[in-house]
Amino acid sequence: MTKPIPLSPLSPPSTKGNLLGLLTAAFYILFTLLPDSNTAMVEWPWVLFWQVGLLCPVLWLLGIVWQRRFSWLGNRLDWVVGFLLVGLLLSTLLSPFPRQAHWYGWAVLCFFAALYALNSWLVPSRRIGLLIFQGYLALAFILVSLLLWSSQTLAPELTRLQEFRQLGVSLPFDFANIELRNGFPIGHQNYVAGYLVLVLPLFLGLGIVQTGWQRWVWLTGVCLGLVNLYTTSSRGGWLGVALLLAIAVAGLLWRSQLPRRWVGLIGLAGLVGLAGLVLGNNRLRSLITGFFTGQGEGELAYRLITVTTGWRMGLSHLLTGAGPGNVPLLYQRYRPTWAGREAELHYQLHSTPAQLWAELGLWSVLTAVGAIALLTVLTLRWLRSLNLQPTAHPSTPPILIGCILSGLTAYVLFSLTDYQLDNIPISGVLVLYLAVLAAEFRNQKSEVRSQESGVGDEEPEARKQEDKAPTTKNSLTSYFPPLSGLGLLAIILVWLVPIQQAWMLSSQGFRALSQNDLNTFAQRLTRSHQLVPWEPYYSYQLGWNLGNAGLQMSDPKQQQILLQDGVSWLQRGIQAAPDQEFGYSNLAWLQINRDPKAASQGFARAAQLVPAKRGVFYGLGLSLLAQGNSELAIAALSLEALRDPLLITSPLWGLPELQPLYQPVLSRMETEYTAMLATTTAQNSPLLTSQLHQSRGGLRWWVGDLKGSRADLDTYGTPLSQAVLNLAHGQPLESLSELETTAGGLAIAAWLNPDKRQNLLNQAWIKATRTLPPPEILQQLVESMTRSSTLDQWLKQHAPSRQYRRERTGFGVLNRHADGPAPVDFLTVVENIPMTIFFEALMPSLKYAPELDQILQPERDILLGKVS
Repeated sequence: MTKPIPLSPLSPPSTKGNLLGLLTAAFYILFTLLPDSNTAMVEWPWVLFWQVGLLCPVLWLLGIVWQRRFSWLGNRLDWVVGFLLVGLLLSTLLSPFPRQAHWYGWAVLCFFAALYALNSWLVPSRRIGLLIFQGYLALAFILVSLLLWSSQTLAPELTRLQEFRQLGVSLPFDFANIELRNGFPIGHQNYVAGYLVLVLPLFLGLGIVQTGWQRWVWLTGVCLGLVNLYTTSSRGGWLGVALLLAIAVAGLLWRSQLPRRWVGLIGLAGLVGLAGLVLGNNRLRSLITGFFTGQGEGELAYRLITVTTGWRMGLSHLLTGAGPGNVPLLYQRYRPTWAGREAELHYQLHSTPAQLWAELGLWSVLTAVGAIALLTVLTLRWLRSLNLQPTAHPSTPPILIGCILSGLTAYVLFSLTDYQLDNIPISGVLVLYLAVLAAEFRNQKSEVRSQESGVGDEEPEARKQEDKAPTTKNSLTSYFPPLSGLGLLAIILVWLVPIQQAWMLSSQGFRALSQNDLNTFAQRLTRSHQLVPWEPYYSYQLGWNLGNAGLQMSDPKQQQILLQDGVSWLQRGIQAAPDQEFGYSNLAWLQINRDPKAASQGFARAAQLVPAKRGVFYGLGLSLLAQGNSELAIAALSLEALRDPLLITSPLWGLPELQPLYQPVLSRMETEYTAMLATTTAQNSPLLTSQLHQSRGGLRWWVGDLKGSRADLDTYGTPLSQAVLNLAHGQPLESLSELETTAGGLAIAAWLNPDKRQNLLNQAWIKATRTLPPPEILQQLVESMTRSSTLDQWLKQHAPSRQYRRERTGFGVLNRHADGPAPVDFLTVVENIPMTIFFEALMPSLKYAPELDQILQPERDILLGKVS
């Protein structure tokens, strides 16, 4: 058992030349504790701050080299780093989008500079202090995280749930809602969980080796960290903690003097506690039950899609990958067609192996295998050396090294479920841990050699010489490496300056746009585009905002100018990012009334990239109709409705230009459903068969074919759909108790109980949306229901509607620029409110339906081939 020793904070022998190291630490602290730091990194001026922060370790390393205090990592770790850097260089040079690769490659170089600078500075007397510093920073991270989550998420949600209870709706605090999970302060719950997996073992190690009040601080940190992890509701986080528990039990069995019975009881208690925390979280509990019942496919779809995309991307750039930062630009080209509306766009692939494979190809595989193998060998050698006699100089307590190794091992498991290396707090911990391990392994090797040869330890003398001026005669050759590094850094800075200038100007432009100063906005972003023409964000924002302003302009001449400018800028955005659906679909909507043939080509390309994107085949149908091609227009509109059946309930079909197509579209849908059912029955696909029967049953009910609808829904329908059918037939409902747990059931209860109608519709809206209904919409629902003689008449003839445009949620973050507004699609959606809010289950429009998308894809390809 390691003897507890008092540990002091960082107290290096001398701070000479360490100002840049302190600045590096200051920026590291800032971006660890800065609220929403992951988003702030892609906003002005924070983007400049983290770039300066990454510059500090580079200058620090160059200063160390200048003073000839540089130390290699040793133990062949430098070969691994060198091999990775060569691969990074080749990947950047061969990348389809090299400028983005340069931007991300520069950041990678800065983190390696931090590793070597820290490694050179990290003499034995500093290692414990550095780990204590990391421990206190992590403890501050947890406190900030819990404080922000409690004040900005938990308290408001509890207040809202209490308000719902007063209105008669009791809803639980639901971690299935991503907005309720704790992503503070980094910005996403998985980032917080990954950070905790790394630092929780460090807390435990410091709690073991320190004494007095410090021990209680660190043990409290362990408890608070587990609470914090619970609030993230992260699956990967709990997998990491489970592995940490297994490692801890194995360590006790190996090194502890406790009886095995006690070790077993400790392991059992930990397992029970872990299971209690997991089962106490409704999201994790539902995932477990869904896994065992075969209903958890949707939860796994997200990562299945991104991993598949990464696999395809890596295969197409086999040796060196697509290049750092190229994933968001190429994502939709390699995204599988069966992905539906899930994971439509991403800037990272939510799996570290998938991300590295996509960006660096086979080079990343060879590097990762080599690094893991080498670290495993070094760890085994370190474990064998633990029985050696302690040396004269102070060393890092073995328990702390073991905890670092445990944290890294658990994080490797966690990294299978997410990619986080572009995050400063997490990469900072990894750099710090690797620097400590490299120094410890290097010293351990020299200790073994000295004991085997009988020679005294040389490390104390090295530490004595550390702060002395170099005695070697100065020469031009000795200063060549730092001078070369400064020259390279100057070239990089010259390249970075216009990027930062463009970011600053765009921020000013967006500020002007928020004040309705369209001219200043256009001038600033035009200049940003001129400075950085390879960045699609500026041209996309110009194109969308100018086009949007043109659509709202009443002056025909000014409208024409703005629309033409919007088209021109979107075309430039497509040149910079030719594999993103956003540019094609928005360009097509601006062209649909001016050049419908060009609009058809734009919609067709958008449909090739994201086939299930809502509105794309609808827009294609409208553009074909404008060209007089009714047959292809019906085919396109039918494909849209087959993937999104609620479209047929929209009041849009009452428009003069669409009304003649309505019945042909409905007839074609009936024919397609019947043909697909014949195929799925032959292929024995029960899930898709059920989906198709429900959709065809809903279609038949909508057009008034109650007998045909009954044939589908008697076997495959839900209690809600069968209740609607019974009411359509004039049959009484046996019981409403089961139905009233759903929004649709409460809406039916409102129909059957006119005296409670407003209250029940209010409850139905809350059930469906977890929000209070707008008063005007609630009033429309009540009035329309009152003047209807049947439920069918209310839903099909008197239902109120609403109009809106779908927002491109996360557009800025996904494109790694968050200064500008989130665009909304130019398509104005007109919805039947009761059908889309209360009765959407009658016509299932699933976000993820891989079998349906696979069976629809041949029809899509045929149509797109005809359009092209």
